[in-house]
Amino acid sequence: MKTTITEKDGRVVLAVEGELDTDTCPQFKEDIQPLLDQAPKALEVDMQALEYISSKALRILISLQQAVVANKGAFKVTNVQPAVREVFDMTGLAASMIQD
Repeated sequence: MKTTITEKDGRVVLAVEGELDTDTCPQFKEDIQPLLDQAPKALEVDMQALEYISSKALRILISLQQAVVANKGAFKVTNVQPAVREVFDMTGLAASMIQD
């Protein structure tokens, strides 16, 4: 798992690569802690290179979404691969997070 945080066109882009599973979630949460602490006004989570996501990782994303929305910001997940999209669809989170 690898995360990259950049700024682009006035928004923060969080790119996630590899697998977000039980083993990698602690590192993922540590990597994004600055975003949880100081929620940006606009955050895009780019999942172009994400191959797998666990329910634990989804909970972390929900916390991140809540922090951004509480700061009156915009949150969206983009470039979701089919296997990962299936998890979002099964949990009902696709409608509130994914922007195609």
